Amino acid sequence: MRRTTRRTDPPSGSPRTAALRLLGRRDYSAAEITRRLVERGYAREAVEAAVADLEAGGIIDDRRAAEVHVRTASRLKGRGALRIRRELEARGIRAEAIDYALAGLSPDDDRAAIRRFLERKPPPDTPQVRRRLFQQLVRRGFSPALVAAELRIDARELGDRDAPDD
Repeated sequence: MRRTTRRTDPPSGSPRTAALRLLGRRDYSAAEITRRLVERGYAREAVEAAVADLEAGGIIDDRRAAEVHVRTASRLKGRGALRIRRELEARGIRAEAIDYALAGLSPDDDRAAIRRFLERKPPPDTPQVRRRLFQQLVRRGFSPALVAAELRIDARELGDRDAPDD
């Protein structure tokens, strides 16, 4: 059986080098880089200084990280704007960067994602199936009103609990 050992000695190398290594894999927000490096044992002050330097140089860019996440989550993973916003907030991305990135999405993008999702599912020909699909799509972050319109259902089918907001 393989044992995992916890790292107790301080990390080697500078926080800047560690941040650049992370950024070589994907775009991270400043908050994500800070959190990850502090968890690895780097001093918070040194990490914050390195992150500020990388932000000033345009290497760390919350707006760019948000845009990349929006594109991936919307087009490849079929998520709606509401869920994407929650994911970006959880990543520590500032509200202005989130709003900027989400401005690139339109209701047509959400409609197309809903249709792609529905193409992979059985036809919504019973109220139970439509209700289940409605709930799945709302959990994926699509607006209840948009989902109801795409499924061609009204509030009576959903019951008061899941009725879309107008």
